[in-house]
Amino acid sequence: MNLVFVHGAGSSSKVWTFQKRHFSDHEILLIDLPGHGGTPGDGRETISGYVEDVRKSIKSHGDSVLIGHSMGGAITLSYVLKYPATACILAGTGAKLRVVPAILENVVDHYEQTVDLILESAVHNKTEQIMTHSRKEMLSTPPHVTYNDFLACDTFNVMGEIHRISIPTLVIAGQQDILTPAKYSQYLADNIRGSRLETIENCGHMAMLEQPEAFNSAIERFVNSLSDEP
Repeated sequence: MNLVFVHGAGSSSKVWTFQKRHFSDHEILLIDLPGHGGTPGDGRETISGYVEDVRKSIKSHGDSVLIGHSMGGAITLSYVLKYPATACILAGTGAKLRVVPAILENVVDHYEQTVDLILESAVHNKTEQIMTHSRKEMLSTPPHVTYNDFLACDTFNVMGEIHRISIPTLVIAGQQDILTPAKYSQYLADNIRGSRLETIENCGHMAMLEQPEAFNSAIERFVNSLSDEP
């Protein structure tokens, strides 16, 4: 079974450092979307554009578990609404992702200050390691690429479609997530048939970095349960 990790806006595959280590005995794919993590491109202005990038990256389409964070969760939702997958995991995301206007207005011309503003809201456990790592990662993504990411998020809305998702789904929420509040995850869990919700305490938007053990354990339990299904 192939675990496909899809990062969020302005980020890269390096956000999955703890997951790469923990799931080293699995077949994993850490995707760097166009314009991110050194991958050529200017990003996409729509989530559907990123869906096609993910589609091209996956070799075993029918045997994949997509794991998406934030914008990556939006990509994952759109992907499984269009293409086959074994299961999906939605972390810190929602069926609709409106972006604060100040971010779209300032992210290009005042990039460093806007990144600091985003991280101040995104991270609950503001350890030096997490803040330094996250800031470095976002600043390594060109401003116009991050702008396109947030533009794609701002126009994303599958609230009227997620009831069509029928594959096993795990929703992960950070209890103190400000950017995508826990109610977003609850909405996903309430409207995707047979889905399960796991809320991680003492955790903001960056669950994979803030509480990696709890985050990895939730994924592991879910993936193991897939092999138990008839």
